[in-house]
Amino acid sequence: MNLNVELHLVAGLGALGLGAGTLLAEPRRARNRLFAVLCGTLALWSLGVAVYRSGAAPGVPWHVLYLLGSCLTAPVGMHLCLDLMGLTRTMRGMLAAAYALAGALYVSACTPAYYVQPAWNYAAMAVLGVIFAATLSITVRHARSRGQGPERSAYRLLMFAAALAVVAGLSDFLPRGGRPIPRFGPAAVLVLLLVICALVVRHRFLDVHRFVARSLGLAAGAAAAALLLLGVARLTEDAFLPLFAATLVVLLIAGPIGRILLSGMRGFLGGPDPLAQALMGTSRSLPAARGPSEVWGSIGEALRVLEGEARVTLYLLEPDERAFHAVYHSGGTIEAPLVPDGAALPRFLLDEGAPVTRTVIEERSRAGTRARRTLAAEALAQFRDAGSELAVPIVRGACLVGWIEIGGGLAERYLKAEVAAAFLAVGNQAIASLERIQAQEEAKRREALAVVGEMAAGLAHEVRNPLGAIQGAAQVLLAETDPRRAREMLEVIEEETARLGRVVGEFLDYARPSTRRREAVDLADLARRALRSADAAGQGLKSSVRVAERTPHAAGDPDLLQRAVGNILRNAREAAGPRGSVRVEVAPEGSDRVTIRIEDDGPGIPAEALPRLFQPFFTTKPGGTGLGLALVHRLVEAHGGEVRVEARPAEGAAFTLVLPAMAGTEDAARGARRAG
Repeated sequence: MNLNVELHLVAGLGALGLGAGTLLAEPRRARNRLFAVLCGTLALWSLGVAVYRSGAAPGVPWHVLYLLGSCLTAPVGMHLCLDLMGLTRTMRGMLAAAYALAGALYVSACTPAYYVQPAWNYAAMAVLGVIFAATLSITVRHARSRGQGPERSAYRLLMFAAALAVVAGLSDFLPRGGRPIPRFGPAAVLVLLLVICALVVRHRFLDVHRFVARSLGLAAGAAAAALLLLGVARLTEDAFLPLFAATLVVLLIAGPIGRILLSGMRGFLGGPDPLAQALMGTSRSLPAARGPSEVWGSIGEALRVLEGEARVTLYLLEPDERAFHAVYHSGGTIEAPLVPDGAALPRFLLDEGAPVTRTVIEERSRAGTRARRTLAAEALAQFRDAGSELAVPIVRGACLVGWIEIGGGLAERYLKAEVAAAFLAVGNQAIASLERIQAQEEAKRREALAVVGEMAAGLAHEVRNPLGAIQGAAQVLLAETDPRRAREMLEVIEEETARLGRVVGEFLDYARPSTRRREAVDLADLARRALRSADAAGQGLKSSVRVAERTPHAAGDPDLLQRAVGNILRNAREAAGPRGSVRVEVAPEGSDRVTIRIEDDGPGIPAEALPRLFQPFFTTKPGGTGLGLALVHRLVEAHGGEVRVEARPAEGAAFTLVLPAMAGTEDAARGARRAG
């Protein structure tokens, strides 16, 4: 098997894939285009060597093609490294010299001087070695100037990969003396490309541990691919086209297999970040929040993982869409001013559409068009004034609806993609929860306004009729001379005035908040007293009260419960009529509830009336105010109970009041007797 051909094929095709993928990810970014050029030079070098070594076209001077790639790789690599460190402008003279040296070396390769071997190879090693060494030296100095954190770790990884690429790349120019020694230069430079790709594509958050996990996964996949290619080479006797096709297949299936390996490597290198884990847990719990305070409380609980004086602020777009305002601040009091929607920072975040660190904004202020540099510089000034280190935009469609800003001494270890993604999840879920809560509150307000409107209409109706009668009687009195007739009109005025007083009194009973006591209340005794009052008033009808064994007393306000039971009994008497009957049963329900069931044998309740039975001013009987049952429902709910209704048209109605029981009163009703 020709290992040199395989190494160059893998390196060349891998470089093409990396360059194309990075360019497609963000084509307008200058750094991505520069990285794509570097990938192109390596692909030119590696694929040219692969074809040359395979002997596919022996008459073609392939060295002119692959040496163009190898000579350009060094200065383009220096250019990209300087761009990563933000030093392109300050070291433009050195960069120009590197391009000039590499160009002169390539021109010499197109002349007879190239065939003076091994002198030309040693000259190439010297020229390219100087460029590589200068690049490494600059990278080392820049890495030492960085503080401890992800950025410094990333540059260390870059230095390691660059040193490996330099040593392996230059070794390809060493004479082999006819010995079959593999050339590992392209493979080593491909490793460097992978490292740079991590810094270019994931430049916002230099998650070295994630990249190492990917690298380990890639190494495992490469070992499996090597076995496959070895089998193909043996079967086809090193034929170029089968090897080329097999390499393409390996690269196509590398993605899915790599994702599987990556999940295992991440677990091997360490679990998820504690802050990211806490934030993701919060994002899952926010849909159950019942109010803004619960939303902020859940976020605050997750942020306890943060150390020091780090602060988190959530900005949301105001309803008029003219400014963003801070709705949450981890420090408690919100002191951040309103941010106009046309300010530099929101425009910059919308343009980026992804989380950014201060380093990213600084980079944007040095590269790109003048307008983009100006926008980034203004956003950077706002970022510095706020003392922020990380901003996570929340975008819906083409609109920025808010962002999360983190700063105030945020530790550098939190400036990574995992944490930013968790903040983004929390921000999206917080906005969704706030919108849901706001919609629910708006629905409640509309429902309350509808109830108020209905109550006002009912009250107006109940008041208008007595007032009309009073006004009519007064007009008759003005012209009436017959004393008997005048007395009748005065009686009308008295009756209607009493009716007005009853309507207003019941309305106030319903509307005013109740301050209830909590005492032991014998529900059977309340029913008996109400029935005795009816008998004394001459409203004779059959009635009975039954009490089950070990029935406890209810816990509540005796006066309010007397009114609730009395209202139900009055309705039952009126529905049953003078020849009807009313049955009352008091019994326990479970261990902590007691019920009183009041049943009559009247006409029952129409099914269509049930949904509105407890609405104020709704009534099915002539002369009723429609406040009796509404008051019963309100009083029972105020005690933590409920009202159940059995309509039974043509058979009578049954109302059951379920109330909390007073503990320790089970024996109080043991001597209860049936009353009739």
